[in-house]
Amino acid sequence: MERALIIQKLTKAYDKEPVLKELDLEVPAGGIFGLIGPNGAGKSTLIGILTGLLDYREGSIVINGLDYNSSNEIEIKKDVASVLQPPLLFENFTSYEFVTYVCEMYGMGSSGLDEKITSLFSYFEIDEFTHVKTKQLSSGSRKKLAFCAAILTEPKLLFLDEPFESVDVISIGRMKSVLRRLKEKGTTIFITSHILEVVENLCDDIAILHKGKILAYLDAKTRRELEKDSNLSEIFEQYVEVKSAKEGLLNWL
Repeated sequence: MERALIIQKLTKAYDKEPVLKELDLEVPAGGIFGLIGPNGAGKSTLIGILTGLLDYREGSIVINGLDYNSSNEIEIKKDVASVLQPPLLFENFTSYEFVTYVCEMYGMGSSGLDEKITSLFSYFEIDEFTHVKTKQLSSGSRKKLAFCAAILTEPKLLFLDEPFESVDVISIGRMKSVLRRLKEKGTTIFITSHILEVVENLCDDIAILHKGKILAYLDAKTRRELEKDSNLSEIFEQYVEVKSAKEGLLNWL
């Protein structure tokens, strides 16, 4: 099976405090992959490393068949897009200027681009902010704008860090619909979230990250078997041992 991402023995620390601990992970190409874990598990740190915003101490990363190093970084980034938490926008650009600039950076042709931008802005109900500076947008509108820019670059691999946070329910449904279309076209989608319901019905494979390590990798077949008796929340709690550690704290209720 082709792999979009291969991580081996990845280690990252802040002030000598380890955040990722010899992390191993392989993500199949062409599917929607979900990385779940509690706050502080290391999800955003991992995304930061994979998108080039953070360095790391030890380990190796292969993205779309290329070793992730200084020699291959530009080539890799041509086929990778991301929506981070919080989104990174150019604050003094209008929404339209931001999206067109991102597309220019990726070398996207201008033919049909205006029509695509117009339809996306309308679909996600941010068309009224087309000529409004991004610094004036709400958190949800900023997230939707970053999402529009990312998918317009037609990436082979799309990283989404907490993509639905601060986004309204209707737009979440539309984002999920777009992600399923991208999957059908062969895009690999890597989603991180601490909200289990977000990934339960969207993702094919799911990995559980806790205290800097992958505790479990649940492919679609394994999930189907486990979910005959438990939902994803219960499975998650079993792996991270949340319930047993906390269940006695509210005996007074």
